[in-house]
Amino acid sequence: MVALLFTIFILTLHMLPNMDSMLNENNTRISHGFLKSQIDYHQEIAPFARRPMTSYLIERSMDLFGFRPGHGFILINFTLLFLSGCLLFRLSKILKSTNRQAIANQCVYYASFSVLFAFFPPVFSYDEPLQYCFLLLAFSAFMQRRWVWYVPFFTLALVSRETSLLLIPGLLLHATLSNGNLSTVFSKQNWKTWLFIVLPIAFYGLYLFAFIYVFDQLEATRTEMASRYSCFIENFENLTNTVESWTSLYLALAPYLYLSIMYLKNYDSRLPQNKWVYSFLLTVAINSPIVIFTAFARETRLFALPLLFIWPIFAQVFWREVKLLTHVNLYQGILAKWILLLPFIGVNLINYWFCFHFYSDLGLGPNTYFSEYLFVMNFGISLHFLLFQVSKRIHIPSTTSSF
Repeated sequence: MVALLFTIFILTLHMLPNMDSMLNENNTRISHGFLKSQIDYHQEIAPFARRPMTSYLIERSMDLFGFRPGHGFILINFTLLFLSGCLLFRLSKILKSTNRQAIANQCVYYASFSVLFAFFPPVFSYDEPLQYCFLLLAFSAFMQRRWVWYVPFFTLALVSRETSLLLIPGLLLHATLSNGNLSTVFSKQNWKTWLFIVLPIAFYGLYLFAFIYVFDQLEATRTEMASRYSCFIENFENLTNTVESWTSLYLALAPYLYLSIMYLKNYDSRLPQNKWVYSFLLTVAINSPIVIFTAFARETRLFALPLLFIWPIFAQVFWREVKLLTHVNLYQGILAKWILLLPFIGVNLINYWFCFHFYSDLGLGPNTYFSEYLFVMNFGISLHFLLFQVSKRIHIPSTTSSF
């Protein structure tokens, strides 16, 4: 029910009048022409053509139900968006979350910038809902050591989007840390686990070879790889692109990186969930430079891939930090330490200026709620930091009971 309500809400958000989404293009009707062009684009251009699964599902829905392109696009992507939330709940339960924690994880997932605004330019989601479904299934199989399911699901995730490959180092780190005994890290059992983790790469390599051979895509693939450097130039060719690129990375990762740092700095570093936090940080370190140098950084969804390690354990790991925002005594303590309010007010004046004047005056995020989202996110981070400082000064513990 939670997944369904969020899916309906996100669809409604994208269809609001005068909102610049892929679905309606500042209109009150579905933009069938634009969505048809996106489907064709993803079938004709080499780097997208080798990801045929979403396009195939959309076209089959059009054939089966007689849908127009926009209807098929919405049916498939929002059905997959709904299923991804259900699969996230299931993975959270496998990771020993309570029902409330698993539902909280769903809420955080759907409220993340790249999911909430998935089909707004310049996020431009297309294959991500399908990719997330396969990855969440693969992660569930990984945690249960059901390799007969992990290998095909992760292979399908790679076919959906080859960027899934960047999660494998995080899985290898997770498996290594799960051992807990450095003397047996290179044991036979660990080698077997590592082999299964990387095995989907071999199957995807076979698929890629067959695709390039059958569809004669070798020259197109060479051209694509050679032109990747131009993405980096475009990311920073002027002030507008530079601000948009760095803001894109910030919108995708900032709250999660902040909470991860606060958590690892202040709490027990030996908890089992910490493996997911370390895998997240490793994947951020791998994925972010690759996006900046070889892709269009304005497409925020590209930076969000490492969050697959955070979404399933968010409430288990970060609930103490989130609960800090509801600690009434801390707000009372601010009055006694009012001097701390001055930098907080100063930071949020800058926050307001950047979001609603500088950012918007550059022509970024028109007819969207990007500025509002960015302002609220910055306000929440700065408020948490203020409350955390107050909790240390007036000796009120920042931890609370688990959720």
